[in-house]
Amino acid sequence: MEKSAFNVKLSNLCSYSMTDKSEIQQEKNRFPYCALLQVMDTLSDKATGTSQWEQRFLPRTLLYLSDRTKFLYYLDQVSQTDIQTPADLKAKERVEQAKNQEYTSAESESFDIMKEINSYQEVSFKTAPKSVILSKFLETGNYNSQDLGVASDVPIEVLGKKSIQEDDSLDTETLAVVMEKQGKYDKAVAIYEKLISKYPEKSSTFALRISELKTKIENNKK
Repeated sequence: MEKSAFNVKLSNLCSYSMTDKSEIQQEKNRFPYCALLQVMDTLSDKATGTSQWEQRFLPRTLLYLSDRTKFLYYLDQVSQTDIQTPADLKAKERVEQAKNQEYTSAESESFDIMKEINSYQEVSFKTAPKSVILSKFLETGNYNSQDLGVASDVPIEVLGKKSIQEDDSLDTETLAVVMEKQGKYDKAVAIYEKLISKYPEKSSTFALRISELKTKIENNKK
């Protein structure tokens, strides 16, 4: 979903076309821990009549929210989408398939955040094999090796450096927790500082984590 379209949708959370629903579903799959996308996904589920949205997906969305009153108000105000055109019907079918897969996957696989954190490993350009660095570069950039064109003429060291360059778009609260777990407090602080500007509504929470981490950093220097 384009940024302009997303901002327009934020100004009207109670009305969704089938196209809106499809785009929100895709964005939520990309950023599954974004509370705002979870909210919009559930609102659009109701608007488009997604099967069993209330039983299967509403409880999960509520877990993301500290203030449920406003969300429930918007949920009550959602208008039903008129789905009649062949394109809308086909889009609804795709969404239903995606929602079924999402629900089935969540039911069959329990998510262990500590296992996810412990399994996270940064690629070191100094110590990692060249094949690992290249694989990381392709994975991070979502490239197909056959699509690189002149990549075979580029030294692998150059490609490797690209794979470990900092990317602000990857700065998330989960990544900050990963950095904390690995004892990389400076990096965690840097991420939290960026998140404050991105999500001012959580600035007090991030500020508290920054303060605690800076205390740990000072203690480590003693």
